[in-house]
Amino acid sequence: MLANTNYCLAFLLLFVICSVTALRCYTCSYTSGGLDKSCILDPESAHQITNCSKMYCIIVRQELVRPAGQVVSFIRDCQDKPLYLNAVKTDTTFKTYHRSCTSDLCNDSDGTHAATNVDPNFGAAANMIIKGKLSYYRAKTNKN
Repeated sequence: MLANTNYCLAFLLLFVICSVTALRCYTCSYTSGGLDKSCILDPESAHQITNCSKMYCIIVRQELVRPAGQVVSFIRDCQDKPLYLNAVKTDTTFKTYHRSCTSDLCNDSDGTHAATNVDPNFGAAANMIIKGKLSYYRAKTNKN
């Protein structure tokens, strides 16, 4: 009986710790032609908040290049590794804003401006610094 109680307490403690550390993000979407634009304009009114097990709250806003500013799709969600942390990518048809942040309910903007609380070390583990041979570069520049 005591062992079962200890297991229950351990499980309850683990549950509380996990729920406290969950990142809360707005989660909703909009596609052009939809009547409800609350996901874009007022995420609080959409009442769609998710306790995420991911690292980032994100916004992806896609607009037409012509006519400029017309929103084609808009997503608020959470992800572990967003494609871009804060970037604007433009091609001949679309201008796409990628926004990511790391605090509760931080994905509440319209997506046109960069988030201010992004982890600057995201992806740093993939970087490798290799000590170069300076003498090689000096020899190359001296020949020219």
